[in-house]
Amino acid sequence: MRTTAIRKRAVRTLSATALVCATLFGAAGPAAAIQGGQPARAADYPWAVAVKPALVPFSFCGGTLVAPTKVLTAGHCVDAFMKVPGLLQVVSGRDRMVSTAGTKVGVARVWRHPDYSTFTYQGETGYRNDVAVLTLKSPIKAPALPLAEPGAEDLYRPGRTARILGWGATSSGGLDGGVLRTATVPVTADSSCASAGSYDDAYDPHQYTCAGNFDRGGVDTCDYDSGTPLVVDGVLAGITSWGVGCGKPGHPGLYTRVSSFSSEITAQLGTH
Repeated sequence: MRTTAIRKRAVRTLSATALVCATLFGAAGPAAAIQGGQPARAADYPWAVAVKPALVPFSFCGGTLVAPTKVLTAGHCVDAFMKVPGLLQVVSGRDRMVSTAGTKVGVARVWRHPDYSTFTYQGETGYRNDVAVLTLKSPIKAPALPLAEPGAEDLYRPGRTARILGWGATSSGGLDGGVLRTATVPVTADSSCASAGSYDDAYDPHQYTCAGNFDRGGVDTCDYDSGTPLVVDGVLAGITSWGVGCGKPGHPGLYTRVSSFSSEITAQLGTH
């Protein structure tokens, strides 16, 4: 999970205790999210959903509706829920998490990539095969977002404009999330993100795409934005995964490259 205006970094997975503390001691009315972004209306992005524990009012991750009963999110978002999917809930159509607007749907089943794993880089937790599919207890009546297909390399061409959005915090370590925000960022060259001083050999272009202004930083997904979509040309190109800081120059956010996992994700869409 990440922080900073719609950012795709591994928003640190919250423990049950941390979730309760955030709920009880966080601001009664969470402010904005997504570093460098602007407020957004959920109605304009009907396929974007928040992912939260059923008994907690705030989301800790996001996801994308890819079929009426299927939500694509980051693998690390489901760490604590693999054996208890019923404790998860998906919320669609809600601008502010403290409101009662939109639709809440329970989760019946969780699939996570069988080769999901973690590692540490520059003090941050990184993820491989960071993909999960949530099967909902009932369908959400909203448009689904198409998946990037295998070989759709044009979506990841450096300089392409990508949209990010989420309900997360606006700065690393912040607890000011809860309002949907959006921003646009440029897709960054794989060679830049794999360079020394950036992510070096932690960056795998088969696993990830990176997006953000490489030299200046500033606009990014951030804490509690994990699992949210990276959208290019109306297609789900990436899943917010992890990164070093939020909006940090030389360290754009890293997103799971959907085209690399499209076949495995699609196979899950036909399951119950």
